[in-house]
Amino acid sequence: MSQRVWRAFIALVVFIATGGSAVAVNIVDFPRPAAIEPNIKFWVDVFTAYTERDFIIHDKDQVWRIYQVMHLPGEGTPSREDTAAVNDYLREKYTDILNRLATGAQPLTYDERHVAELFKGEPPAAYALAAENLRVQEGMRERFAEGLLRSRYYRPTMERIFRAAGLPPELVTLAEVESGFQTGARSSAGAVGIWQFTRDTGRQYMRITRYHDDRLDPEAETQAAAALLRSNYDRLGSWPLAITAYNYGTGGMEQASEQYDGDFARIFRAFSGSHFGFASRNYYAEFLAALQIHRYEDKYFPDLKYQEAPPPPVVRTDFTPPRRRHYAPSVRRVVAHRTRHAHRRHRTYVVYRTKRAARVRAGHA
Repeated sequence: MSQRVWRAFIALVVFIATGGSAVAVNIVDFPRPAAIEPNIKFWVDVFTAYTERDFIIHDKDQVWRIYQVMHLPGEGTPSREDTAAVNDYLREKYTDILNRLATGAQPLTYDERHVAELFKGEPPAAYALAAENLRVQEGMRERFAEGLLRSRYYRPTMERIFRAAGLPPELVTLAEVESGFQTGARSSAGAVGIWQFTRDTGRQYMRITRYHDDRLDPEAETQAAAALLRSNYDRLGSWPLAITAYNYGTGGMEQASEQYDGDFARIFRAFSGSHFGFASRNYYAEFLAALQIHRYEDKYFPDLKYQEAPPPPVVRTDFTPPRRRHYAPSVRRVVAHRTRHAHRRHRTYVVYRTKRAARVRAGHA
């Protein structure tokens, strides 16, 4: 049976199982271009093999070029100070090593020999370029496992919403990448909720005011995410582009698609649009890594099936405006009278102190 026939057969089964719904749900094999396979592997390892006390220093563009994995002794989540200290140490250490090797010096230490092996066959100038391309990634095994647990509560409803929008339910895995299924997640860019909508984008799909925010309602925000992903796909025509646009923006990905004829692998390798940095370039690879882990959860987290999902937090989308004190007319008159007298006494005191200071300066106590 050909792949096309097999997909049609599965789609028919789904159609019948859903009671002949008018909304067709496609069976999607999300493309895995060879160019991003090393990045997918990198993120699978970050999500499953490295703990929050592991710090990986690597090349931004060639993520498989890992210089060192440093484990911070101790237990629990590292403090911000510890994280900053490790980042500074690793960056300074490998900047020095790479710049030294760029001069043509022979590697002497174990770390220098390891770096030289990674650059085998490349000219010394490659070291200098790499020194400007260092990045430190913290492991996420604990956070990812917590997200998988939280997702058990949200996935059934989210997948139903996505199916109703004609989207593959596997796209719900994007919420793991965005927030780890945390309803109260907030980013430094002002993105809020499980699906991490900013205020400007969120207002296109949800009600967001000074005292109300639908981004804190998982169901409302999931409907908004489904609408945005549906729009992205309709405009861009492929899931790698539509998913990346969720992070980078639809307009930016339309520009990239026009420049590289919709070829995601070429966009991944060469596109240098404004703000198309490490996060946007790796976003689709992160999604595929998270999807792989979700599909084979028992392989990566064999003990997770014995743990219970935490109860979801209470949804609160409304905020009470600050209370103002209201006085009866007679009370307001008394308050105003006391305020005027207080100001008058203050002015009298200031005049007195000013005159006394002048007398002191003139020699008259």
